[in-house]
Amino acid sequence: MTIPFDLSTLFIAALAVCAAYTVFGITAFGAALVSVPVLTHFYALDFVLPMCTMLDVSAALAMGTRVSREADLSELKWLAPMAILGAVLGVTLLVNLPRQATLTAFGIFLIGYGVYMLRQGSVLGLISRVWAPIAGVAGGTMGTLFGAAGPAYAIYLSRRLPDKHKLRATLSTMALISTTSRALVFAVGGLLLADRLLMYVMLLPFALLGCLIGGKLHGRISRNQVLRFMSVLLLFMGVSLLMRASDS
Repeated sequence: MTIPFDLSTLFIAALAVCAAYTVFGITAFGAALVSVPVLTHFYALDFVLPMCTMLDVSAALAMGTRVSREADLSELKWLAPMAILGAVLGVTLLVNLPRQATLTAFGIFLIGYGVYMLRQGSVLGLISRVWAPIAGVAGGTMGTLFGAAGPAYAIYLSRRLPDKHKLRATLSTMALISTTSRALVFAVGGLLLADRLLMYVMLLPFALLGCLIGGKLHGRISRNQVLRFMSVLLLFMGVSLLMRASDS
């Protein structure tokens, strides 16, 4: 078996993964949309996505062991089933929708909402649980289509949970549900090959280090700062998706 990296590439990949999971440690979403664009400069997408999904599952498990008790189960009961429905819908849309147009529309939405959150700041009020099914279906669908389930859950839960620790815990649990189901799909599809698993093992310590750093940063900032950081992250994700759409 050929080792799928050289030392210089591994160094860049390790830095990208550590940065991505520092973001995940702060907000409990967004790692893949930081790491995947960097790693796809060096590896094929069908190599990167299964490997990053395994890192996502491990990071969510690592965070879940500490914060799952704080997760809001009443929100999860509404989001999780709708997310599974959305994942099924996403599989159907994947073969029917024009990918470039869908990426562009999603990117524009994230940029618009990110700007809205930045302008509103801490003024953002709570919303009704009526939006839970929409957020769940949207997250499941976007996760299947683009590996980007987190923004939909983050937008909804940030307007439902005023406590930043409960927000992070609930997002982390949703990340675990979403990425585990995706990992099973990759496994059944025969995409979790030996080279992906080897790269996953090599990068896992850097992902966990990023989670640790992000967790420490999360404890030192206010909810308003967390929301501001999430706003900037949504903007970054929107720009990233538009760039991916232009390359499609």
